[in-house]
Amino acid sequence: MSEIGPLAKKFRKKRISISMNESSREHRAPWECTFAKEEKSRCRPGIRPKSDQQYFEVLCLCVLQAGLGWGMVRKNWSTLKKGFYNFDIKRLAKATVNELFKREGVIKNKNKVKAIIEDAREFQNTIQEAGSFSNFLRSLKGMGDKEAIRKLTQRFSQVGEYTAEYYLHSIGYWK
Repeated sequence: MSEIGPLAKKFRKKRISISMNESSREHRAPWECTFAKEEKSRCRPGIRPKSDQQYFEVLCLCVLQAGLGWGMVRKNWSTLKKGFYNFDIKRLAKATVNELFKREGVIKNKNKVKAIIEDAREFQNTIQEAGSFSNFLRSLKGMGDKEAIRKLTQRFSQVGEYTAEYYLHSIGYWK
């Protein structure tokens, strides 16, 4: 088995029985997570998205959460979603930072906004190359986890190793 990061190891641990007191700490990624490094909880893998649009929305969530308060991002998700054109890939790929900054609900962090736009463009390229994002992810299955994570960090803006690991966990890649 390939060498993997600490987050992936945590996600792959065998399920242990959970007492009634601890059961409320179990949750499913990404929508039920409230902070990055959850020590006292069990984060189950996310449900595999059904469309390229859903894959992209989860990627945007991961990019926006990185370095910010996860609770704040979750609390304001519907406002952020509206501000970013519901994370419509085609619309964001054509957008500019200045255009998005004028919209209500868009986080005023130039690097994050620029990354969402660049990632929409790269997402389009990936879909064009592979036929769908799920096909692209299937192409990663033949390589080790470290290499799959590296591919994501190279392809997408504002996606480091931890964000890439969390993204793969959130979309049910390691089920």
